[in-house]
Amino acid sequence: MIDLIVEVLGGDRFLAQDLGRAHRVYPASSADRDRFAGLLAWAALNQLLDTHRLEPPRLRLSADGATIPASEYCQRRTYRRMPPWEAPQPHLVAEQLRNGATLVLDAIEEMHPPIGAMVSTLERHLRTGVQVNAYASWTAREGFGVHWDDHDVIVLQVSGAKGWRIYGPTRPAPLYRDVEFDDTPPEHPIDEFVLQAGDALHVPRGWWHAAAVSTGQHSLHLTCGLGTHTGVDLLSWVVDELRAQPSVRADLPRRAGPDAQAVWCHEMSKLLVERLNDPSMIDAYLAARDAASGARGGFSLPHAVHERLKDDPDLLVRLVTSRAVLHRTEQTLTLEAAGQRWTLASQATPLLDALISGRPATLSTLAQAANVTTDQAVDLLDQLLRSGIIAVGEA
Repeated sequence: MIDLIVEVLGGDRFLAQDLGRAHRVYPASSADRDRFAGLLAWAALNQLLDTHRLEPPRLRLSADGATIPASEYCQRRTYRRMPPWEAPQPHLVAEQLRNGATLVLDAIEEMHPPIGAMVSTLERHLRTGVQVNAYASWTAREGFGVHWDDHDVIVLQVSGAKGWRIYGPTRPAPLYRDVEFDDTPPEHPIDEFVLQAGDALHVPRGWWHAAAVSTGQHSLHLTCGLGTHTGVDLLSWVVDELRAQPSVRADLPRRAGPDAQAVWCHEMSKLLVERLNDPSMIDAYLAARDAASGARGGFSLPHAVHERLKDDPDLLVRLVTSRAVLHRTEQTLTLEAAGQRWTLASQATPLLDALISGRPATLSTLAQAANVTTDQAVDLLDQLLRSGIIAVGEA
């Protein structure tokens, strides 16, 4: 199921041809209409709503491009040892949905393991951050109107059907923090279609679009928002890297004459040009962002509290960061993940390759891959467990 999402997008073709370039529908065959059903069943959504403290804005209702006030569907609850909570009321939420509202649940990957596993696979393949929001609606009333997003979006139609209108862009590559904004969408759509269960859709950053279901139907879909890597991001990273230079950290020569200020500007431009002339600059930036990407989950009780992992060959081990980076030489191996770095013997390469694949593996399998004893494998995994980048548990 999880690798299926990458297959639906066409693997590397999506990166080469679609991402950021054009919208595309990835239709399901009649036999594949339920291919996304395992990601979020209606029963699972109801359970999340019943058992989590979900309040606006993470859980919200929207109609006609406006957010419905929480007071119209929530009730305030107070506790002795917890902050007050605006608790959504099932019957009031249902009434709003009958009247045409859309239910939105942000970052659902943080609370629902099937979607969390899908996100890890997408992040590993796309090498960027992914956040998934869930949308449920029943009527032809539009929840958000015609709008654009500041990131590429992959839509997975889980259940029901939803009509879409795509209008295209009016400003190339708009940013969340931009110097100007175009709030006027194109008058006519360039494409109109209905996503059925099992279909997927890609909408590039900055492309105006709108969606609504037909009256009497229902729709449950997921939107995967893809983090961007823009020139602004790279230049910001370069500037942060240049903090190592004393001349960059020094005060501006604001009281100096024009000649001294010109010398300072020349020195700054020289530092920037030297960095940007490095042909490996983009790869270095992307590797740095991958290495800084945080972990998802990772609680490993009771194992993490023990002085040492048990030498249990059936212990299941998994990496909880999806964008770890390996730097290899003949003698050593450097692992960077979740903002941390380890230098290890090259003998650990097969073990780490197995972990970075994203598939959980038993301790005995990892030891066999590295041609070491399970006791030796435990010595390495203890370091990673205490650094929070692996999780362990019984198979």
